[in-house]
Amino acid sequence: MRIALTHAFCWPEVRRGAERFVPGLGAALVRRGHEVTHFSSAWEPRRDAVDGVQRVQIRRRHEDVERQEADFGRRVLRHLAAGDFDAVHSLGRHDALASLRAARVRRGRRTVFTDLGLPTREYWAARHRRDRRAVEKVVAGIDVYSCMSRCGLDHLEREYGRADGVVVPGGVSLGAFVPAPERAAEPTILFSGALEGSHKEVPLLLDALAVVARTEPKVQLWLSGPGDTSALLAAAPAEAAARVKVLGLGEADRQHERYGTAWVTCLPSRYDSFGMVLVESLACGTPIVTTTQGAPQELVDPGVTGELCAPGDPDDLAAALLRGLVLAGRPGTVDACRESARTFDWDEGLAPLCEGLYEG
Repeated sequence: MRIALTHAFCWPEVRRGAERFVPGLGAALVRRGHEVTHFSSAWEPRRDAVDGVQRVQIRRRHEDVERQEADFGRRVLRHLAAGDFDAVHSLGRHDALASLRAARVRRGRRTVFTDLGLPTREYWAARHRRDRRAVEKVVAGIDVYSCMSRCGLDHLEREYGRADGVVVPGGVSLGAFVPAPERAAEPTILFSGALEGSHKEVPLLLDALAVVARTEPKVQLWLSGPGDTSALLAAAPAEAAARVKVLGLGEADRQHERYGTAWVTCLPSRYDSFGMVLVESLACGTPIVTTTQGAPQELVDPGVTGELCAPGDPDDLAAALLRGLVLAGRPGTVDACRESARTFDWDEGLAPLCEGLYEG
């Protein structure tokens, strides 16, 4: 098949789970014999090929994320209308809307959308009118509406009345994300993600770290990701701040070393639509800790591949982290984590799943 993948931003210029989704999926589809073109935007536009995927990066014109998404949707339209594609898979609402419009002149083309967030009407009601309009049109018109979790599908049906959604989760390369030769000498918790803003609940994790330290005085917390941590650490309990190591963003192709060396990866957020960092951690054989609210809990087999805690409760999070640290040293944990990530492997799981959606 001839497949177009569209997303307003590109990896590694923007380093989030969504930006890893497209190149990972595209390369896997090429390995299955398909022709894949990846449309995105970048500050320095280019046309090239990576892992067999043809990349078309339109010049990015806006720092503001919302304005850039809308601008990309307008500008990618002509490429989608001119291209002879069998299927177009979009990861943004504005490029999905462009895909729908292009399909009017490209009859028989399959249109697919993966919602990277949660389709919550209240959230979109507060956005610009152009965004609300794009949401409604995509929900009504796209051939395949997919979410990254069952949690997302529940929102889609409850909020917008569409009951035929499918789950297309994030993926991982089991060949690239592998266990480390050994874990860190001291009990180590890894947080990987944006360090600024409240939605990832890093302050909660710091409060929990102070509680963990009462039982595990040598515990460390590694903070991996973009953002200034000075305000976070200044507000943290002293016993927590003293046990934090700020790793920064790090090299894009060496993230597996952080996952594999840590004892446990923690994502204490409440409203995530998936949890790509958790899947990557599992692929590296490292158990995970997250909350019982939102989608990440779907990735946890308690007592086997990770632990769960109540949202917003530092004491319960600390208890889950302590159980996770014990789990990291248990025989069989590495293999169990790796096996649970297998369904998310680009080649074994995600590419065949998407291939079926494109065929209809």
